[in-house]
Amino acid sequence: MKNIRAKRVASKGQCGGWKHAGLLLSGVGISNLGDFIYIVAINLMVLNMTQSPAAVAGLWIISPIASVCTKFWSGSLIDRYDQRQLMIGADMLRAMLVAMLPLMSSLWMMYAVMFLISMSSSIFVPSSQVYITRLVPAERRKRFNSLQALISSGAFITGPAVAGVMLIYLSPAAAIYANAVSFAASALILMFLPKLGFGEQNIGTGSRLTPRMIAQDWRAVLSFSRKSGYVVGIYALFQIILVVGMSLDAQEVVFIRQVMNLPESQYGALMSITGIGYLAGSMLVWMFAKHLPVRHMMGGGVLLVALGYFLFARSFSFELAAVAFILLGLCSALANTGLVTFYQNNIPVDLMGRMSSVLGLVLSVLQVASILIAGVIAEQLSLRMVYTVVSGVMLLAALGLWVTSMFPSRSRYYDEPAKPKAMVG
Repeated sequence: MKNIRAKRVASKGQCGGWKHAGLLLSGVGISNLGDFIYIVAINLMVLNMTQSPAAVAGLWIISPIASVCTKFWSGSLIDRYDQRQLMIGADMLRAMLVAMLPLMSSLWMMYAVMFLISMSSSIFVPSSQVYITRLVPAERRKRFNSLQALISSGAFITGPAVAGVMLIYLSPAAAIYANAVSFAASALILMFLPKLGFGEQNIGTGSRLTPRMIAQDWRAVLSFSRKSGYVVGIYALFQIILVVGMSLDAQEVVFIRQVMNLPESQYGALMSITGIGYLAGSMLVWMFAKHLPVRHMMGGGVLLVALGYFLFARSFSFELAAVAFILLGLCSALANTGLVTFYQNNIPVDLMGRMSSVLGLVLSVLQVASILIAGVIAEQLSLRMVYTVVSGVMLLAALGLWVTSMFPSRSRYYDEPAKPKAMVG
């Protein structure tokens, strides 16, 4: 009788856990959909207002600058306060700020509001990472992360399409308001999630942040990084490979239009192929996640992503470029799901907010620097040569990352529990 009762309780716990996981995925998914609608609409709104390509380019500088200004202290906030409340607050703030954008008559006022929106996003994203790690047990994280990747890829495909329809029949302002509604809907859904607390080491520390406290938190992150050099090193190497890839992405349209001499229609087709590949890759990861070891998802996935960049660098036809973009799309979901699972399983949840923020700050600076450096070098040298050399270095780094994961001494970092447990809730 006791065994039967225990099984019933476990079954109820699992159902409740997946119910809460579904709510969390729904909230984040709706928010992501609104983000992609927003990206299309805000670019067009600024262009219509100013008729200036430079003003549109300024939009892409706001987010990394806001990230740098936020992440040096946001981790201390995230680890000391209720992450669910922070997520709800960030969504509500973003909803109000986004709704203000169509009412702005000054470009600089729009930039200021968008800066605050980006700061709120810099708090929401790491808060959601910590909350997910608390909510979802280690045995189910890989499955959950694959579902999240699938929903994100769906938003990536459908968001711009919805924005396009709204721009045809309505206006950019209507699309902006739709994004505000998506943030409000996300906040409403998140209110139904359980409150999980602050973690044992942070109980009773929900006090006012001070510079001294932030400095102590940075020392805690550095101390953990020294003790767990392999985990932090592998995560940083993976992210650096992606950041370098982003610097190549910034020159993508120039490479396709001026180096390969492809028309705009084929450029658009390549972008669509990438999105479809990412969606297909997310579906495959979701279907086969339980059969894929984390080390191969992470190491093999990033190696294939780097191979996709190298193939693109050596493409002289639309067909070969299409193959490269399909590979990029398919394997990005595999690599990202493996990385997120590895990170969740090896970083203490009570330190995760601060780790995410500090590493995110460093990566934001590297992202801005790499984009600027790649652009300057491409002006002086052949863009194809830059693409080839950089993607070749990415390929070697990714191969090294995968090989080190095979060492028996590193296997404990990739071990996965055999039996699933019930989720919190």
